[in-house]
Amino acid sequence: MYHSISFLSFQRRFSTEERCRDYLFHCRWPNGFVCPKCKGTIYSVIATRGLYQCSQCRHQASVRVGTIFEKSRTPLRKWFWAVYLLSQHKNGISALALSQFLDIAYWTALSMTHKIRSAMADRDARYQLSHLVEIDDAYFGGRRAPGKRGRGAGKKTTVIVAVQLSEKEKPQYTSMTALENMSESQVTKTIKELVVDMSTIRTDAYSSYKVLEKHGYDHKPVFVSGSSNKSELLKWVHVMISNAKAVYRGTHHGVSDKHLQKYLSEFCFRFNRRFDPSQLFDRLLTACVNSRHRSIAELFA
Repeated sequence: MYHSISFLSFQRRFSTEERCRDYLFHCRWPNGFVCPKCKGTIYSVIATRGLYQCSQCRHQASVRVGTIFEKSRTPLRKWFWAVYLLSQHKNGISALALSQFLDIAYWTALSMTHKIRSAMADRDARYQLSHLVEIDDAYFGGRRAPGKRGRGAGKKTTVIVAVQLSEKEKPQYTSMTALENMSESQVTKTIKELVVDMSTIRTDAYSSYKVLEKHGYDHKPVFVSGSSNKSELLKWVHVMISNAKAVYRGTHHGVSDKHLQKYLSEFCFRFNRRFDPSQLFDRLLTACVNSRHRSIAELFA
């Protein structure tokens, strides 16, 4: 069960390290403490170290271990603020702005934002789109080769953008995945991961999409001809592309190809939970608790 929280409530509720640790305890063990080693439920608190000792096996557990906060020396209060700011800012927040807000080093802020975005990606990886889904490819980053737009544009990262539509054809959920190329095998593999079998998929008539019918989808290609515009025929997927690029260019002033997927996952996480922004902090903190620890080497590989 997620809880709503306002800005002022957040300030009051998480004003100390102890309050943050207590809240994280209940996020990790909502039904009461469970020892990670022996599954015992009786424990004592080692207040001076912020640890919980199992009365059965004497194992000392931390609320941070097994979460994105593991091995971090940054206080939980600052972690909570980072989670709150990334969840509440419609267009995200840059690592530079976060470092200034929290009075921490830029590289600390950058690693924190990457870990939080990885947690967002892990959470949304649990779900697939279904029913009616619009799909198209977009191109992010780099400088466009002279005279080329869209497919064939040089030095850009290919991204498959999918949007699940309601019966009234309004956007419900979206997903974005960076690809190496638009080959038939890459497109098929990605779409099978993103979309439930037997769903109806609407795309343009690009050749790599033609195999979708063979993989259990009801493929509905739209053909662009004459004065018709693909952005009108595939309206919502192009709205998502436009909005994501606005965040990409505006808040972050461009992102390297290597880390683009993290920023796409952040955009999708917020969009997919847009109808109750007051719960976003709680939802994102839960994602951070349930996401594994990633080393600095892994984050920046």
